Amino acid sequence: MIRILLFILVFCFFYSPLFAQRRESSLSVSFPTIWSNVKVMDNWTPPTALNYKEYLDGSAFGYGVNINYTFQPRLVIKDKHFFVNFGAGYFNQRFDVSRPFNYNSFLYIPYYTEHYAYQCLNLSVGLTYEFPLGEKYFLISNLFYYQLNSFRQSYTPTYSSPNRGFDGFTQFNSDKINFGRMISLSLGVKRDLGQRLSLGVQIVSPVYTRWRNDNIFDDDPSTFSSPGFSLGTSITIAYKLKDKYQSINF
Repeated sequence: MIRILLFILVFCFFYSPLFAQRRESSLSVSFPTIWSNVKVMDNWTPPTALNYKEYLDGSAFGYGVNINYTFQPRLVIKDKHFFVNFGAGYFNQRFDVSRPFNYNSFLYIPYYTEHYAYQCLNLSVGLTYEFPLGEKYFLISNLFYYQLNSFRQSYTPTYSSPNRGFDGFTQFNSDKINFGRMISLSLGVKRDLGQRLSLGVQIVSPVYTRWRNDNIFDDDPSTFSSPGFSLGTSITIAYKLKDKYQSINF
């Protein structure tokens, strides 16, 4: 999937002028942040234990930066308010859940972590709707699909109770993981800061998210988990490229 999205991104950036007229195109940098509440399986505590819980509660916080190419192919989209987006970026997904894990140590004692994170590269494709609210202001809404691929993972043990590891000695792994997918809806306002520069602020609501489970917690890596609730924000700085108008001849 990631190779297909990368091919589409490169193809549309360099070759879309050959196939479709564009009324407007732009390059933008966005900075998303997303908060979620989560539940994870407890695979370590025996079900007969007094403190056993099938699920452990916690939270998750993700942040990153994306570069997007936005354009309007007339061959596909006739409405001047709609735009197509292709992008790539970096996203760090952190989890704040107290749970045991397989810490890389010669000591055979239970290790716990209270926070762990997955650094990811992502590719995205989306649809944008813009509606003018005045001379310089626009109502803007996005529908985006993200593919997340983790290249580095970190697990920090904690010493909050006896035999719970050594605080600060974070374990870093460099596994290549098809970590997850996300579909998000967003709504906000954009303001033109000149002829080509604009600034936008949006509320982001992920409507579908799934994260691959990690075998370091004795989870089945062929299964996925999802947050209970997610909400975030995004700040976008965009630079409008020179308008292009091209005829299509077959």
